[in-house]
Amino acid sequence: MDSLSVPSTKGMFSVYLPKTFDTSKSWPLLLGFDSSGKTGGITRLYKAAAEEYGYIVVIADVLEHQKPKEKVEYMLTFMDYVHSLFSIQKRRVYVTAFGDDAKIVSLLPALYSDEIAGVIAIGDSYYYNSSVRIKKSFSYLGVVNTSNYRYRDFFNNKAYLKSKAIPADVFVYNDTSKLPNQRIINKALSTFTLQAMLKGRIPKDSIRVQRLFKRDLAEVDSYIGKGEFLFANEELKRIRIKYGMFFNTSYLKEEQKEIKKRKEYKREKRLESKYNYKERLIREKYMFALEEDVEIEDFENLGWWKYQMSLVDTLVQNKEKYAHDTGLRAKGYLKYLVDAYKAELLKDNNKYLVKRLFLNILSTIVDEQDFESYKKIISLSAQDQDYETALFYLEKMLQNGYKDVDALYVIEGTLALKLSKEYNELIKKYLGTSKYLFSN
Repeated sequence: MDSLSVPSTKGMFSVYLPKTFDTSKSWPLLLGFDSSGKTGGITRLYKAAAEEYGYIVVIADVLEHQKPKEKVEYMLTFMDYVHSLFSIQKRRVYVTAFGDDAKIVSLLPALYSDEIAGVIAIGDSYYYNSSVRIKKSFSYLGVVNTSNYRYRDFFNNKAYLKSKAIPADVFVYNDTSKLPNQRIINKALSTFTLQAMLKGRIPKDSIRVQRLFKRDLAEVDSYIGKGEFLFANEELKRIRIKYGMFFNTSYLKEEQKEIKKRKEYKREKRLESKYNYKERLIREKYMFALEEDVEIEDFENLGWWKYQMSLVDTLVQNKEKYAHDTGLRAKGYLKYLVDAYKAELLKDNNKYLVKRLFLNILSTIVDEQDFESYKKIISLSAQDQDYETALFYLEKMLQNGYKDVDALYVIEGTLALKLSKEYNELIKKYLGTSKYLFSN
């Protein structure tokens, strides 16, 4: 059920109920929050796994412009509202979110562990440290693509939480989709279900446990068949720990040893170490170079950044997956740094015009289709009456596939520019029409 409304608010939400849903019973709840307007799509992502394990799934929208504190207050209020609709099993409320929303949602169980038993953070997360006092144990599951620049941060999160005796795991996927596949989603909900059995919140089901165990072992065979020996070893380790509380799994250590003896595993391990080291060096280089360039507004160094992006693109185009993913993560990290500087400067929109211009130009070097940055360059240049620069970046934007004619005439500060013959001729040249026509 999509597009349901929350009483007394403008909020909307989507719900999935298992086919066996019965109002006389209590159910585990997966509660998600989304600011992108795609609550229905997220609900459907969890549908198959929720059906298999018997979860109610409720995904609510949150307003993107709300402050974090306001979002948290709304999330807690909405959780109370859902409790008024359904009978929810005690200590079996789990939360989930994607990207920026996950930064806030993944903090909730650390602060409200009496109400929330776990979190599935996808694509981004709150990164826990000693500044947050974690009240009670909860379960943390991170989900991240190997090409995501936050990839290493997820594993740092896992290590920190496990050092605090908090159950934590990270599931990775390496396809081109922005969303994790059903295998990952199923694995996440099965983990919560098994943990609930161990904690006595639901009866132990030995038949189900054995079935899940065999399914996970089959996945190890699949990894080996595809030559992904690091994944195979990590999955065996996860299985050994995950099911070791139900029955003896120590014999799987021998299987891990056999995998580690294989030359293919050793080759993969060397490549992983090589590119992990390379990525650390790239990050440090970018961080220090950008800090200096922004401080001194070094436009002359933009050529160096173009060269750096050409090196990264070479990695991205590499058929070796570790090189490919390192390139994508490096580019993602630089984009994150640039966006962070831009956000900081926007706090005083009337200052730092030159720094903002530099950062927006750099944004177009990192991502040639970052059309919002092109528009900002055109706006800042026009306000400075530097029409040559404005026209140059207008043409670059059009060359890179920009199509929205109307939006080109509402760019801030371009009143004189958009009336000019040169501006309109460029638009007509690439898009076939312009708002203002000039006779020869």
